[in-house]
Amino acid sequence: MVKEAVVLIPSYEPSHFLIETVEAITKEDFPVLLINDGSSSSYDSIFAKVASLPRVNYRSYPVNHGKGYAMKYGFALIPELYPSARFVITVDGDGQHALTDILRIYDALLKKDEPVFGVRSFPKGTPWKSRLGNQLSKINRSLLTKQYIADDQCGLRGFPVRYLPSLIQTKGSRYEYEMNELIRCQMMQYPVYSLPIQTIYTDEKNSASHFRPVRDTLKIQGIILFHSIGALLTNALLMFLLITFLERDSFPLWLDTFLAYTSCFFLYFLFLSIFYPSQRFYRRLSKELLFSAIRMAACSQFLFLFIRLLHGPVIPMVILSVLLSAYLNVLLSWAFRKIYRAY
Repeated sequence: MVKEAVVLIPSYEPSHFLIETVEAITKEDFPVLLINDGSSSSYDSIFAKVASLPRVNYRSYPVNHGKGYAMKYGFALIPELYPSARFVITVDGDGQHALTDILRIYDALLKKDEPVFGVRSFPKGTPWKSRLGNQLSKINRSLLTKQYIADDQCGLRGFPVRYLPSLIQTKGSRYEYEMNELIRCQMMQYPVYSLPIQTIYTDEKNSASHFRPVRDTLKIQGIILFHSIGALLTNALLMFLLITFLERDSFPLWLDTFLAYTSCFFLYFLFLSIFYPSQRFYRRLSKELLFSAIRMAACSQFLFLFIRLLHGPVIPMVILSVLLSAYLNVLLSWAFRKIYRAY
């Protein structure tokens, strides 16, 4: 019986692992949509072999545009080619995703009916270009979205088809698209579940991957920075208000902190509502209130200790307190991580 999920595989100048991957997937009765992202003609024999397999739809275009473009191209085709499909699972064609994990993603989709992201571990010996930037982006993205996922660059992901319009609208044409995809889902309060999967590399250098370590890592970090504009401006305003209130010394310290944080909370919540509209209003409100209240309490105690008791300088202490309290987002998102596990 044909599965209710379409497996979408974007591919650029693949190795023989693509043939093995698709053969294994089709044997499990998954329909496969294979997108040739402008590979040169020397790879035609590999694509021809895969295209001849049962339940495979093959599409191509002449110029390489990047993985993100290929994924969005495939997403746009799915409603037409597979009108009865309930889910789409994105899989890399370089042999890094085990068939058992693809099946587990499918089972999790049936159970949760929400996005499910594969999460790899990074044991000793993992190729450096697979580790580069992952730890940094994990921290920075958790700081922004207040939702922890241990691996935000894995290509094995599953989505209900109702998310396709949002996925198609997501910006990015290369590897940075997948980070945009995750941040958009989290910022718009979609429940994003994680599922641990195997970490597989075809060789020590992970040569089957076309990921460019420096260039693509910088683009991914740039995406996080772009989405952080509202948070950065709000924290800058928070510092200004705290410094102004504390230097005037017109109110008790706890009231200065409360007024500053409350003003910035409503401003940032308005920013989120405009640029990341969500139907889950109360979910967003309760989450932002909780994180903001904990940050405010921590900041207030820090300022009381270092300014009121130890008589430290106002400006450096305010800047340090806001930065440290902001990183509580990472710790809190890690503490609540089990809520979004798909197992």
